[in-house]
Amino acid sequence: MIVWDDWLLTAARAAVHLPTGTAVVSDLHLGYADVRRRGGEAVPLRPVAASLHDLRVLLHEKAVEHLVLAGDVFEAAASPDLCGELLRWIEGIGVRSVRVLEGNHDRGLSKAPEPLRPVRPPVLLGEWQVVHGDGDLPPGRVVQGHIHPALRPRLDLPPVPCFLTRPGHLVLPAYCAEASGVDVSRQERWAGYDRHAVVGGSVLSVSG
Repeated sequence: MIVWDDWLLTAARAAVHLPTGTAVVSDLHLGYADVRRRGGEAVPLRPVAASLHDLRVLLHEKAVEHLVLAGDVFEAAASPDLCGELLRWIEGIGVRSVRVLEGNHDRGLSKAPEPLRPVRPPVLLGEWQVVHGDGDLPPGRVVQGHIHPALRPRLDLPPVPCFLTRPGHLVLPAYCAEASGVDVSRQERWAGYDRHAVVGGSVLSVSG
C-alpha cells in the first residue's frame, strides 16, 4: 500500500480517503462474465461475493466506515439477481454508508433497489470530488474511474492495473480483473502522471 496525499492506494484496487475513512472503488463490472457468455464466449461465472472478496477483506482490515462505488458497478443491466447478490454482500460488510455513482455501463440503475440507486455526482470527500469520469471533469480535486489504467511492460505479458496520480487528480484502476486495462504508458495524455502498479498483494510506484 502507498499513502499519496489524503489517500491510501491499495492492492485491492480501491483507494481509501484517510480523513473520512471512505473507500472508493470503480469499474466493478459485475455480470461481466454473463454478458460474455451470452455472446458465445466460454467464460466461467463468478458469484458477486467471490468477485468482491478482496474488497471485503480491505474494508475489514482498514476498518472502513463508508464505501463509494464510483460507476460501472454493472457490466450491463442491473438484473434483479445481480442486485440481490450485491445487496446481500453490502449487508455483510458492516460499513455505515454506501453511495453509488452511475457509470456509462450501468443501465436501469435508477430503478434498482433503494440502496443501489445512484446519487447525484460528485460525491464530496473533504476537498475531493468523486465522479465516474466518462464526462467533463469538475474543476478542483477529482477522483475518477472509467479509464481502466494499466501498464504493460512487454507485449507478451498481460497488463497490470495501476493508479495514476498528479496533484489534485487521482485515477483509479478498474476493480474488475477481467476487464482489460488501457496501457497508459503509451498515451501522451498521461505523461505527467505518477504510476502506481498493483502487482500481486503490493502497490509499487513505477518510474519512467
